[in-house]
Amino acid sequence: MQIRTRLTLQFALLVGGILITFSILIYTLTANYRKQEFTQRLKERAINTSKLLIEVKEINDNLLRIIDSSNYSALLGEEVVVFDYFKKSQIYTNVDSSSLEISETLLSKIRNDGEFAFRQGNREAIGLLYSNDLRRFVVIASAVDTYGITKLNNLLLVLLIGLISSIVLTILTGLFFSRQSLRPISEVVTQVSNISGTNLTQRVDEGNGTDEIANLAITFNKMLDRIENAFMVQKSFVSNASHELRTPLASVTSQIEVALMKPREASEYKEVLQSLLEDARSLTSLANNLLEIARTEQDIKSLKISSVRFDELFLQTQSDILLIHPEYNIETIINDNTEDEDQDLALTGNENLLKLIIVNLLDNACKFSLGKTVSATLSYNSDDIHLKVEDKGIGISKEDLPHIFEPFFRAQNAQKITGHGIGLSLIAKIVKLHNGRIAISSVEGEGTCVEVWLPYKLK
Repeated sequence: MQIRTRLTLQFALLVGGILITFSILIYTLTANYRKQEFTQRLKERAINTSKLLIEVKEINDNLLRIIDSSNYSALLGEEVVVFDYFKKSQIYTNVDSSSLEISETLLSKIRNDGEFAFRQGNREAIGLLYSNDLRRFVVIASAVDTYGITKLNNLLLVLLIGLISSIVLTILTGLFFSRQSLRPISEVVTQVSNISGTNLTQRVDEGNGTDEIANLAITFNKMLDRIENAFMVQKSFVSNASHELRTPLASVTSQIEVALMKPREASEYKEVLQSLLEDARSLTSLANNLLEIARTEQDIKSLKISSVRFDELFLQTQSDILLIHPEYNIETIINDNTEDEDQDLALTGNENLLKLIIVNLLDNACKFSLGKTVSATLSYNSDDIHLKVEDKGIGISKEDLPHIFEPFFRAQNAQKITGHGIGLSLIAKIVKLHNGRIAISSVEGEGTCVEVWLPYKLK
């Protein structure tokens, strides 16, 4: 069932329920009022007849019947019967043949209660006691309230017609307003269905920008921004990865083809093999970096998490780098800025990925410092660990700085230095995976400073 239809039915049921309850209340109150009013008129008629019959000596039975028959205010089918209280005999009736069935039980009920209203068929009646000095009488007055019943039936008809008309009108207006209310959603659905991988730049109309549907459109547009960015990054990643892989493979192929053109000396073959080894190492490094980038796309919970002493990991990693590159110069400072002596300084995270942060930061700084000393400062704060790596190398231009975390991006002044442009993008992904943050500042020709903050605990 469509939302529009469901909303219309729910609205119609709600309004219909209210109208039915209101109609029943009106009908019930009106019926009770008619009954009370008619009973009061019967009571007044019974008392008036009793007074004329008993207290006015000049009026006898026959005269009273004449008066009753000529009374224009008499009720339809009016009957008044008077009984002696003790003798239990009828002393007056205004009709020759009564339509009421008056039994001894009914008379006893009136004597005991003093006043008793009852109904026989379509005739309503009231019995009451009337006293005159030492004498007591039982008076019963009855009539048919044709006028009141007719008005009540007319009211019922009006309520039914009004109720049915109101429900039909509610359904029609509900359909109209639900269609109007849901039209923005239908438009959003239509716009979304036209968006595909070939036109991700298209966006959903955000309307007035204030209501819930506008918020939905805004949220969806933000999601499209992220998807478009992911598509662009993926396309750029695939293109750059293909280029980075094709270059060393082309070099390997060309070197092998040249070496096989004619017989060569052992020293020449050795040079070719040495060059092929460098290209193979470059391919291995690139493949490993690509695998690590793929790992950073996973949820941190799916990786092996352990408690890591970042200072020990840093010093060990620094030693490994200096063992492979003894020409690097690295000055390391470790500060403890925590106030709580019992604070646990261990970092929760994936040790291998955390090590990649250190490796790439130190390797990049040393590689682009052109032999100058690199400064690394590790600080333990109350809420996080702060790693700051500074070099005095070639720096990064203002134009290239906003793109430095994009995969495979390389600054213009770094084209002659060996690398793939993956290091900083990999670091940024790992830092984000560990709920940290990274910042970079640089001046071309003066050097670069990269800062990383990592919280002790994962969220």
